[in-house]
Amino acid sequence: MHKLSFLIVVVVFVFVPFVVSCSSMRSYHADTMPSPAPSAQTVEIKSTDTTEGMVPNVNTSPLLIYTSNITLEAKEDAVKELTGKIVDKTKGLGGYMSQRSSNALVLRVPAKEFSTLHDFVKSLGQVKYENVVAQDVTMQYTDLKIRLDVQTKMLTRYQDLLKKASDVKEAVEVERELSRITERLEQLKGQIRYYDSQINYSTVNVSFQEPYTTLAKDTKPGPLGWVFYGLYVGIKWLFIWD
Repeated sequence: MHKLSFLIVVVVFVFVPFVVSCSSMRSYHADTMPSPAPSAQTVEIKSTDTTEGMVPNVNTSPLLIYTSNITLEAKEDAVKELTGKIVDKTKGLGGYMSQRSSNALVLRVPAKEFSTLHDFVKSLGQVKYENVVAQDVTMQYTDLKIRLDVQTKMLTRYQDLLKKASDVKEAVEVERELSRITERLEQLKGQIRYYDSQINYSTVNVSFQEPYTTLAKDTKPGPLGWVFYGLYVGIKWLFIWD
């Protein structure tokens, strides 16, 4: 009986404090651990911007002008046939021939069909030379658009000033400035049209080169050739010393 009482006392004074301590540690650990970050799929970002629509849309895609130069090896009698195939292919892709000479072609094709025409030309014969250039004109084109917008607004303002001109002298001065602004506007529009044409239609330059041939090693000169050869050897022997 005394032993049982002693055992109960030991359990009460040793194990109970230990259990309480462990429970407290778990509670403290749970309280001090940081909350888990919300999943990326559950995060919802709500826009509070009240200036929607005030910032213009900006086209971030680069504006490129594609140009290729290809030289094909072809005999003179085959150039006409190859030229016909290339021109027909270009027209089939929505393009056209811009220039033609006896051994060269300049072709314009929609930019989306540039690679198709380029690869087709290469498939027609042995390629002796190939060069492809993609010119980025985004900065130049954007600058022209900005300048055009500025000049257009200036034109509107001067047109309003002309309506409010109080005398002939003032009207003449405004008209002179209007003339200068109009001229600048037309120049800018022309440059933009040129860039539009170059961007929308790529250029493929094709030229033809005769196959390179050399004389056979066993080719011998004729009678007259031997005479000149003998003169050459004699002159070399008289004037050229080793």
